[in-house]
Amino acid sequence: MTEIQDQIEDARRRVEICRRKAGRPEARVEDELALQSARNRLLTLELRVLQRIVTLQKRLGKAPNGALGAPEPAGCGTHRRMSARERAEAAFAHLQKGGA
Repeated sequence: MTEIQDQIEDARRRVEICRRKAGRPEARVEDELALQSARNRLLTLELRVLQRIVTLQKRLGKAPNGALGAPEPAGCGTHRRMSARERAEAAFAHLQKGGA
């Protein structure tokens, strides 16, 4: 688990560096793309940690049923499927509110 935490810290540093580059007046489109890529990498790593936590909770019988234990946002029922990013963000928000 410490290996992935180190990767998350590196990804956070990379996001900060890219954010500074993209925020400059002379920033290029490539700088914005690098920022988006760094953010996606960070979200992917954080999601991986959350999935491990939820898996451990399910093994202990503490996690509710459902995708990552996160409730579906209102109005998303069977009418529209959530994208992977939306599911990750919903799960992360749920765990930050005390779902872990």
